[in-house]
Amino acid sequence: MENWLLKLVHLFDFFFKKQGIDLPRMYTIVQTKLVMDKRRVFLNWRQGAQSENSNHLRIVLAMYVFISLFISVAIYSEFPFLFSMMLFHAYVIFMMAMVLITDFSSVVLDTTDNQIILPKPVDGKTLFMARQVHILLYLLLFTTAMTFIPLISIGIKFGLLTALVSLVTVFLCVLLAVFATYYFYLLALRFSSEKRVKDIITWFQIVLTVFFAIGYQLILRFIDLDDISGSFELSWYSWLLPPVWMSYTVEAVHLLNFDSIHLLMILLAFCVPVLLYWVLTKYLSPRFATTLSSLNTEHNAKPPSSSIPGRSGWAEKLSPFFTREPIGKAGFENTWKITSRDKSFKLHFYPSLAYIFVFIFIFVFNAGKDVEASWNILSTTNKFLWFIYLPMFTVANGILFVTFNENFAASWIYHSTPLKKPGQIILGSWLALLIKYFFPVYFLMFLISVYIWGWQVADDFVFGLANDYLCYLILGYLNKQYLPFSRQPSSRQQAGRFLLALMQMVIVGVMVLLHLLVIKQPSLFYIVLAAILIICWLLEKYIANLSWNKISV
Repeated sequence: MENWLLKLVHLFDFFFKKQGIDLPRMYTIVQTKLVMDKRRVFLNWRQGAQSENSNHLRIVLAMYVFISLFISVAIYSEFPFLFSMMLFHAYVIFMMAMVLITDFSSVVLDTTDNQIILPKPVDGKTLFMARQVHILLYLLLFTTAMTFIPLISIGIKFGLLTALVSLVTVFLCVLLAVFATYYFYLLALRFSSEKRVKDIITWFQIVLTVFFAIGYQLILRFIDLDDISGSFELSWYSWLLPPVWMSYTVEAVHLLNFDSIHLLMILLAFCVPVLLYWVLTKYLSPRFATTLSSLNTEHNAKPPSSSIPGRSGWAEKLSPFFTREPIGKAGFENTWKITSRDKSFKLHFYPSLAYIFVFIFIFVFNAGKDVEASWNILSTTNKFLWFIYLPMFTVANGILFVTFNENFAASWIYHSTPLKKPGQIILGSWLALLIKYFFPVYFLMFLISVYIWGWQVADDFVFGLANDYLCYLILGYLNKQYLPFSRQPSSRQQAGRFLLALMQMVIVGVMVLLHLLVIKQPSLFYIVLAAILIICWLLEKYIANLSWNKISV
């Protein structure tokens, strides 16, 4: 794919020569960046199976093409022309800003070019132009993937001229997205360090992952398609919205209506993006580069800190209460700290935590069909069991996620120690996940349940806590035993995921049935609870005593 992109760039060789650009070196740099883009794992593909030779960029582009099909359906629907155009342009601005802030952050915030390439016989002007060409090609690829099918749909339904004008407004939307993205980075760098900015972007990625992962579960349930008219009335705040400018511009050409309102909208649609892009190239880009360089210099000038980032204080205070052996404490504290700063773990695991509340909404409140009626009769039902067992159903996935890490090669340290029972590390790691992620959610579920059902559910939550812990240990026991953060993320992470989900459903289902039995026979409460605690203790002992020949590598 990079070959035809480079051929496209060759059409502007005359411009580069006038600027004094070293063409062979510029093309070498751009080609290298494009090859690296193919190998880079993007946000939207982090959840899937990965392999070293996968062209992740091509797959992500195909996914954006698939998403654009839904916009094409909206264009072909019975919505009014103006409403469908607003939806289309809002989609372009939002998606481009999302891509630039999330997936392209590693490129925008990267300063390694200055350290690696500039010492070579490459002048700064050539390197700067190579970076700009790379960014423009990147924008071209993603803009094409997002808008190609919708633009064809517009051309078929409304005519070629309308599609051509829409192509121009798409270009203007991209300019707005680029400006918004650079302004976001500059504002973040103004008040934070480079590391802090990357943390902000990580949380932004997590929010977006949650939004796209659960949005389809909730949004369509709140929308009554029969009541959507797509009508739009121009208000004072409409003049502040770029999708409105673009839509009125396209409508002016489509209807050949050039009254005062449409002319003002056309003026805003063309002048504001061009003016903002001029401000970007004239002031923001140089300031952004200077700020980033100064931050990088300050970062290099600071002596390395011996402290490990993360909530180490909490880990060290809590580990003695849950693990007695020093090795178990080490596994507990290490897992607690790494999960606080490991970006890949957060992107995989945190969305599953958000699913707890989605499932509560779906199963407890009947997917929003009649929330008021469900709420009125909720206290007379046994639906508090969902609040007890759904947290474990999702948190148990952490047992799998915690085994992966980009720095998996550092796991050699486990094998270099005179450790006879590595199972203590595994048990400590599992306990850290349980205390850090399950207990806070479970306590929140308890407070909600007490508010709805009263304090009579307290003994159910005590029994459910023991049941959940037993489920947790059984699921860990049935899986292959890996040391924490010792597996390569590029391996087939999805292998066995279906079987794990099936085991979770069966085991949790059995525990729920056991809980229902105890509810009907209160005399069994303490007997069954004691039996569960004994089984948990035996499983803990078994896992802690695992030897090296029981550990998967």
